[in-house]
Amino acid sequence: MLSACSGENSTGGVEGGDSPENSHGSSVPVIVDTVRAPLYVYAILKEYSSVDGAGDTLDTVRVALEPSGADILTLLSRPRVEQLLMNHVPIDSAVVQAKREVAAAFGIDSVPLAAEYDAVVLAISALIQNRASKEETENFIRNVGEDLKGDGVWNDPNLKIQIADWTVGIDSVWKYNDIRNNAMSAYGGNVPNFERFMRAFIPLAYAFEPCTEANAGTVTFVNQGQSALFANDYETSDHSAVRFICDVNNKEWRIAQPIEKDTAGFGPGEYDREVRDGRVIHDNYYIFDAGAWRVATPQEADGFTDLVEVYASLKADDKAVFIIRHSERTDDTGPNGHLTDNGKQYARNLGSRLAAVAKEDFYYGYSGYTRTKETCENIAQGKGQSNYSLDVLPYMDGNWFVKDAAKVEEYMNSDGGGWVVYSKYAFTGAYPDAFYDLEARGEELLRDNVAANLATMKRVNVLCTHDFLVVPLLAYTTDGHANVRYYEKWKWVNYMAGVAMIISADGSVRYIPVKGLDTGVM
Repeated sequence: MLSACSGENSTGGVEGGDSPENSHGSSVPVIVDTVRAPLYVYAILKEYSSVDGAGDTLDTVRVALEPSGADILTLLSRPRVEQLLMNHVPIDSAVVQAKREVAAAFGIDSVPLAAEYDAVVLAISALIQNRASKEETENFIRNVGEDLKGDGVWNDPNLKIQIADWTVGIDSVWKYNDIRNNAMSAYGGNVPNFERFMRAFIPLAYAFEPCTEANAGTVTFVNQGQSALFANDYETSDHSAVRFICDVNNKEWRIAQPIEKDTAGFGPGEYDREVRDGRVIHDNYYIFDAGAWRVATPQEADGFTDLVEVYASLKADDKAVFIIRHSERTDDTGPNGHLTDNGKQYARNLGSRLAAVAKEDFYYGYSGYTRTKETCENIAQGKGQSNYSLDVLPYMDGNWFVKDAAKVEEYMNSDGGGWVVYSKYAFTGAYPDAFYDLEARGEELLRDNVAANLATMKRVNVLCTHDFLVVPLLAYTTDGHANVRYYEKWKWVNYMAGVAMIISADGSVRYIPVKGLDTGVM
């Protein structure tokens, strides 16, 4: 990776700290805080011109190329003009051809070359400037000139990519102003608009297709392995998360914003408020809302609100029932399987967090399985509650939604396992011969069992159950918006996550997906 220019005080880093990409381990190239470009080029040109004034013979090439003084374009063109003259091209034609070929090597055609000559010269000077020393800049100019000499084509793609990587670093934090300020005196304060010519070099070096109306909005990646921005494929960001988009308005390639690269190719959501993770930055989340994708809030992305936060926000006359999956279990999935040591600690930690805001005793109920009982016990222990009711509630059994256990087992064996089958049932209505109708069965659970037994409970209640009950219940209470579509999204409900049933004083009920750990999904 190349520094911006001078080796003096080259501390590295982008002014103001890391760019947003850096948090994902794949950033735009690092540039130094101060961009001195194109001062090396100016110094080289000054020395080059002073040689003429010292009495050296002015040859015909210099006279033809530099009637009003040397610039970087004439300096790079000279070897090519010499070659064209050897090929018997008239000198005037050789000069025009060589300058056009040099400009084309930097992605600039003859029209802007003629109309915006000063801007072109400044842009090429700045592109050449990304050397560590003046001597390296001189060598670069010499090598590029010799490369162009034979056929008028710059044949070193690796060097082009290095320059493009550096230019992306300039572009990503708009360091063009540093170049503009440094060039102010040379242009009498009227610095030409050189920026777009520098930006145009980026897609040239990376061999992107021209940005046109036909491909406007297309997002792509750098697939040259020599580049610091190389990506194995569009969605793999272990090397670089930088992507480029053909801007719809300007018809120019530029660095894509996170939402542009992450949602490229999504199309419309499959349902309202669908949540997807980013295609490039996979821990970014987006939600399909009002017909368009937007950045999801942390709660929308996870889909769950912290259980303690929900409890703390209850009104004095509210009642609450937290129906949650048990804590982390051992590999024994039978009725007598226990929590892991971590699972017990997780439950105690949840109880401790509740104790910080709780001023009352809770009621506890469980499915009859050992791990659900231990979850309730450890929450109560962490909460500091020793006097509590702990009852077996048959309707908290994980098979609540199962109509035909044999058929469910058959589908689990043939269709990818329980997480696939239960989530597909919950969100698509699949397997109607094996499961009850989701709405009818969900209503029966909440109205005819939970709500009907509130009189035997307390104001706040924790009911510990299983994922095979919680996932369909989440689908029912969120109208299909819960982000636990394992069959589609590979997201499953986490330990101690579930549904809060909040009953207001007027009898109205609302449901909130809740989590007892950092995330509601796994």
